[in-house]
Amino acid sequence: MKETVAYIISAIFIVPIVALMVFLIMWYDNSTANFNDNIYYLVNSIIFFTVIPTSAYIVVRSNPNLKIGGRNIERKMAFIFALIGYILGNLSLLIMKRPTKPMIIFYLSYLISATILAIINKFFNFKASGHACGITGPILALNFFTGPKMIWMFLLVPLVIWSRVVLKRHDMKQLIVGAAVSFFSTLLIIFAV
Repeated sequence: MKETVAYIISAIFIVPIVALMVFLIMWYDNSTANFNDNIYYLVNSIIFFTVIPTSAYIVVRSNPNLKIGGRNIERKMAFIFALIGYILGNLSLLIMKRPTKPMIIFYLSYLISATILAIINKFFNFKASGHACGITGPILALNFFTGPKMIWMFLLVPLVIWSRVVLKRHDMKQLIVGAAVSFFSTLLIIFAV
């Protein structure tokens, strides 16, 4: 039973779904300040931070040559597709007439956090948690823009960490590093932009 609950939590809070959740909250909280009341800015965010990254799972599961690689290939493809989406998303800011400060901060924090995580995972042979990274920074940024009404969402961080430990996908060091990368890079971007 515990594993089933952990699996459900882990599946619900994959990074692209957290991005979708965060961008929708930002839209409904204050679409003017967060997206210049421009639905296309919201759609842009969803395409680059949810649709493209989620496509990795579809590609791996529908391609028999990739599917045999199991979870390891799925994880690598998820990072690749996420980075492609984040790079394209940040490039899209350059052609927008008036991207908002929240968009710039969210877009940069996703890109920088994922890049740091990819470097840690590749060059230090350390499996820092994408789940912990993908929920911590976005919730920090969300609270920066929405105020204390969303502070309760920080409770999701230990819930996601618990699920990843129960499923034996990460140890505590890997989860803490993933969360710390996202927290500190997002905090730095908030104060730099």
